Amino acid sequence: MKATDIFKDKNLINCLKKGTFDDNNNHIEIFDDNNEIIEENVKKVVYIDCFRFWITNIEGIHIFVNLKELYLSDNQIKKLSKKIGKLKNLKLLDLTYNLIKKIPKEIGELNKLKKLDLSYNQIKELPDEIGRLEDLEILKLYYNKIKKIPNKIGKLKNLKKLDLFYNQIEELPKEIWNLNNLEILDLFYNQIKEIPKEIGNLKNLKVLNLSYNQIAKLPKEIEKLINLEKLYLNNNGLKRLPKEIDKLKNLKELNLNNNQVEKIPKKISELKNLEVLFLNSNQIEEIPKEIWNLKNLKVLDLSHNQLQILPKEIGKLENLKKLNLSFNQIQILPKEILKLTMLVKVNLYKAFNLKSLKQNSFNILQKLEKKNVFGNNSLKYLKKEVYPIFIKKNWRKISNRQCKTN
Repeated sequence: MKATDIFKDKNLINCLKKGTFDDNNNHIEIFDDNNEIIEENVKKVVYIDCFRFWITNIEGIHIFVNLKELYLSDNQIKKLSKKIGKLKNLKLLDLTYNLIKKIPKEIGELNKLKKLDLSYNQIKELPDEIGRLEDLEILKLYYNKIKKIPNKIGKLKNLKKLDLFYNQIEELPKEIWNLNNLEILDLFYNQIKEIPKEIGNLKNLKVLNLSYNQIAKLPKEIEKLINLEKLYLNNNGLKRLPKEIDKLKNLKELNLNNNQVEKIPKKISELKNLEVLFLNSNQIEEIPKEIWNLKNLKVLDLSHNQLQILPKEIGKLENLKKLNLSFNQIQILPKEILKLTMLVKVNLYKAFNLKSLKQNSFNILQKLEKKNVFGNNSLKYLKKEVYPIFIKKNWRKISNRQCKTN
């Protein structure tokens, strides 16, 4: 049988001449010199790579009954054939960067599928049959137009990673919180307003990204996510953190920037494994002294807040490498900051209240400058706006002394 009798897209045929492989990654010729299909060779194909062949139609792909991996990324596919369900041995399907609007219910027949990537398409809804993919471990749906997730997603008991970011999701089905094996849940950039208490069911979760939503409050049940290592809450409407956050003993990274947080709970000091803490762009006036007990902290961003005092306890952050204090109203820079021997970068741009800045901060700034930890913006700011004030004050003192002597 001729290739054109099975495959309706010439670009797909061109791909199959180059992108068909066996289990040992050896290329397989599936057409003879007359473009006749070599059926014996078709059965040996387990891997097809059709990246960027400008394919619009994958009709005929179902003849590869032993296919395990199919890569169709960066093409012009608008529609999936119902016959895709015949690829019973398929374990990986990559359809990223296409023009797909609808997923046929036959997708549910791919019962050996472990990874499904439908990112960067125009999908508005998912069929209930997606819940039949019980072996699925990775599901990627980001950069689509999805508004609603089907309840049946709760049947994907083996799912470890679920990427739903950059969609239009307002509410998640309660069944999603039954995915007990989930390790990564990414809901970045949606329209979610509330996280239910059932989130505490995700005991194996390691990464939770809720940033760029409309969340004003977190349930106390977040304390049950005892394996969580990374928590992204930036760009929401949070005014406070639940005090139960101290139970997240394995947390290494916490991002709270661009919220409305006024106060940091003292119990944050219990997060002994925390290495990265972003608190920038909030309404924080004071940092609890307990925060300086985070011995493993490497990155601390306190920029764009309303801090006036930087306590001497900052010297306890012995592993701190990056410190951002820009855009605050700091009046005194404690000498204990010089104890931070691991510091490699300090941002002090617009960090000070110049009218109230204490004179003894000048020597500290000069010592920090010798350590070469300031970026260009900080240095320009210091030399143009901060140092002249100290010099002027010092000059007045000297002048006053001379006057008294005379």
